[in-house]
Amino acid sequence: MLTKKEFKIIELFVNNVFMEPTIRDIMKKLKTSSYSWTYNAVKLLEKENVLNITKKGNSSLCKINLEEQKTITYLSVVEQLRASKKNIPNIKKIMKEIEISYFTLLVTGSYAGGKKRKDSDLDIVVIVGENRRVKPILNKLRNAGEIMIPEVHPYVFTEDEFIKMLTEDGENYGKEIAKKHLIIAGAEPYYRILRKAIKNGYKN
Repeated sequence: MLTKKEFKIIELFVNNVFMEPTIRDIMKKLKTSSYSWTYNAVKLLEKENVLNITKKGNSSLCKINLEEQKTITYLSVVEQLRASKKNIPNIKKIMKEIEISYFTLLVTGSYAGGKKRKDSDLDIVVIVGENRRVKPILNKLRNAGEIMIPEVHPYVFTEDEFIKMLTEDGENYGKEIAKKHLIIAGAEPYYRILRKAIKNGYKN
């Protein structure tokens, strides 16, 4: 199992899986002055196939390896820890409204970015499998969310719809979600979706 510090390195990639920092970049982001500790942690993650390291000039570029299932598991743990530290209102009530077993639930907007105000709404995104009808789930969440405080604004997409947004040219809501989110449930399916989108042309 990885140490807390090694998980902090993985956390750097949560909202940008395309990031390719150098070891010194990682040091700056983690606010540590120990090059040897950072180097050793990065090399351990490379040994675990969690990071791929490539040389560019005198620098070593570190890239997250989504092809490794272990990476997706570690990213999912990081997501769970991040979400547990946030006090997201009514989340248990929202979960009860989603009466299916397979889904991903994300919080986006101001609650995900840590910029919520007293009058902020709660934006949520549900990603479901292809065999699910989106409209009944969306309507149920809308009806329940209208009487919650803060009011809940739900969005529901199938996996293919979400992948299509990620692979389209230009900015859109799907790409915004990928850059700024909290995953409440279904982190592993989310990263498998992301991996599939990258294979189909999603890029930074």
